[in-house]
Amino acid sequence: MNHELLDQNRTRTLFDLSAIGLVVAILTAIHYTNYHYEMNYHILLQFAYYLPVIYAAMRFGPAGGILSGLVITLLIMPFMTHFHAMNPSAIYTQWVEIGLINVIGWLTGFLIEQERRAKRKYQIALTVQKELVEKLKQEGLERQRLEEEIRQTERLTALGHMSAGLAHEIRNPLGIMKVSIQLLAQEKVDDGVVSDYCRVLLEECERLNRLVSEFLSFARPKEPVRRRAALGKLLDEGVILIQPALRQHHIELKQVRSLVDEKEVEVDQDQMKQVILNILLNAIDAQGEGGAIRLEGVQQEGFIGFAVSDEGPGIAPDAIPYIYDPFFTTKEKGTGLGLSVVHRILDQHGGKISAANRSERGVRVEILLPFG
Repeated sequence: MNHELLDQNRTRTLFDLSAIGLVVAILTAIHYTNYHYEMNYHILLQFAYYLPVIYAAMRFGPAGGILSGLVITLLIMPFMTHFHAMNPSAIYTQWVEIGLINVIGWLTGFLIEQERRAKRKYQIALTVQKELVEKLKQEGLERQRLEEEIRQTERLTALGHMSAGLAHEIRNPLGIMKVSIQLLAQEKVDDGVVSDYCRVLLEECERLNRLVSEFLSFARPKEPVRRRAALGKLLDEGVILIQPALRQHHIELKQVRSLVDEKEVEVDQDQMKQVILNILLNAIDAQGEGGAIRLEGVQQEGFIGFAVSDEGPGIAPDAIPYIYDPFFTTKEKGTGLGLSVVHRILDQHGGKISAANRSERGVRVEILLPFG
């Protein structure tokens, strides 16, 4: 088992190194093969070097950020020294940009390393805590549930602070990169190769921006502004927002109406829409193409809410205890923050969430809010 995991890590490392090297090589080749273009073109293109540097720092820590920055510096120096169209102002700008690339690489790697150290310390603390929980099992299932809620809150708080710091540090250069790539794409709209590269870079910028936004949403949730609203009205608004996704995947939404829809809950309506959207979009992702998703109101003693059932493959039994943990995901491109954000919002509202595999196929997720 350990040998297999070692092989997987080695393969992933080689793949990441190859991908970083390939992106750097492509960007450098564009610089040198388009030598005759004016200086503004090369200045804008140079912003794209932030992407491999940031990824190298996030993947390999400070060493990755520093080494990738140095490699890029060495590769671009001959161009800077032999490009005759470069005036003193442009030379100064280029050196400043190279310096920023190296600083961003080191800073991102430093923040990532701090996060990893904190997570390692937290894992040690969590291990000790689990041993204590095992000794307290005889006190009953209810006490276990309460202790799990406490641990979940601690995880959200600790990782939230780290995520906020990292997200803010990345967002500024990411915005600069995005604008620069858009300008480059507009300027070189007739160049098919450059347009394709710009499209790929913009897609990756958008993906990083979504990740950063989820980090911030997870790290700094606002205090709920509660107002009374009918549960059915909130569900209907959420259903309207996901109609494009349903049509894209050819999925039918079966919304079961009941008296529960008419009952009112006191919630932050924006946050509750976020909960509804997250649960429905998760169901769409699990469903894949075709089939039907069922949305229905539910009621328990002191609680009302809704349940979403999909026809997907279900959740692996060994993954169920961790689905609300930050950064835990089984999706290829997931961040693992969706259900963590939902859990935190419900915790602020005194609600609860549960997920279980259905007997026939798929997963049923139940959201309950205080009522009465």
